[in-house]
Amino acid sequence: MTLFNRIIGLFLIVIIFILLYPEQKKPDAEREKMIYDQNLSEIFDGEHKYVDYKFGKFSILEIYNNEKNKAVLYLHGRGQSPNNYDLAHPVRTQLSEGFNTYSIQLPVLKKGSTYNDYINVFYDSDQRIRSALDYILNNNSKIIIVAHSCGVHMLMSFIENLGLPSEVASIIQIGSGAVDKGQKIIAEYPYNKVNVPILDLYGQYDFDLVLKESSKRRKLIKKTSDKSSQFKVNGSSHYHDGNADKVIQIVKKWLSDK
Repeated sequence: MTLFNRIIGLFLIVIIFILLYPEQKKPDAEREKMIYDQNLSEIFDGEHKYVDYKFGKFSILEIYNNEKNKAVLYLHGRGQSPNNYDLAHPVRTQLSEGFNTYSIQLPVLKKGSTYNDYINVFYDSDQRIRSALDYILNNNSKIIIVAHSCGVHMLMSFIENLGLPSEVASIIQIGSGAVDKGQKIIAEYPYNKVNVPILDLYGQYDFDLVLKESSKRRKLIKKTSDKSSQFKVNGSSHYHDGNADKVIQIVKKWLSDK
């Protein structure tokens, strides 16, 4: 074999390797730092900490009282912070009356990234959610997960790939199934792997697909538990701007009935 043929052979091997094992897309570290600098560096309600995970570390906001042993974990929407003032901050502060609350920084991409872009970092959010649950379970016996928008996608990816821990008592999904115009969810949510009650919330003026699929979701969540419920938040959008109190009232009432 000539030197030229060897070089061509090695080149083809490299190309095949790249095609079969493309480099994983990584979260936007600079944008996460900007979120920390602008939103998390000074926290007045609770405490900011870092949790180590497989790919580095991520922010977690914690309101903890050692007299409580039940927790709420909040998973924010696409490109947001764990202290976003539409839902994240109200949920983690108002629910702290009855629970230890935690809100984590999920992976973000550059502005303008779509659902199809975010699919490529679900491997990262899987590991963050797992490490967050491990951290929370050090001081709590039960966990309620509240997920909004892309946070629901990431939660469902975690359940599909790593399973739902037995300590998770219930799930609250807000604006579930939201994708960009012309895009579709890559796979059906793994409700068959969930055996706890689910509360499905959506806004009266939510995104089209969230509204369109609401009846289907209601049937699916009822299969996880007969205690599962669905509510439409009247006068509210996908982000529930200015309506967080309505959302939290529904959540508190639903949890109190469990």
